[in-house]
Amino acid sequence: MILTSPQRPGSLRAEARAKGVEVLLYEAGEGLRFDEAAVKTGVAGILRVLRHKGMIAGRETVARPLSLLCTSSTWLRAPAGGILRSYKADGDRVQPGDLMAVVTDPFGEREATLRAPSAGIVVGRAMLPVVNEGDAIYHLAKVSALGAGLPVVAEPVFDEDEII
Repeated sequence: MILTSPQRPGSLRAEARAKGVEVLLYEAGEGLRFDEAAVKTGVAGILRVLRHKGMIAGRETVARPLSLLCTSSTWLRAPAGGILRSYKADGDRVQPGDLMAVVTDPFGEREATLRAPSAGIVVGRAMLPVVNEGDAIYHLAKVSALGAGLPVVAEPVFDEDEII
């Protein structure tokens, strides 16, 4: 999934761009953990980009499936504080109204549901079981036709530190 986002003034990306340097930011895995598969994928991607730009020698690798391009996404937030039961994982495709998660009080007496507001693909999610009302639970990339990679004009993509 390729998400485009505006540059923030003062960020490394913005400063590099101001000097004419192209920037590609790879995000994968889970915060505060090493994910070997995500690291290997990132390194392989860096090497492909360097080869494509003629910065290193080597032959082109086998063509991979096309990436989906998304120019808008939205964060789905916890409707209440409590214990999170998540029903969707990274990469899952969802339709409007799909049950994403349930947040219950510690005794399971009260439940608040979180449903998909639109079609999309889950590109990130909370991993901790305890949430506060308003916490970011799912990052949903919006696409007009799942699998087609067609962007939908909607909310802009924000960096996580802009929304916390």
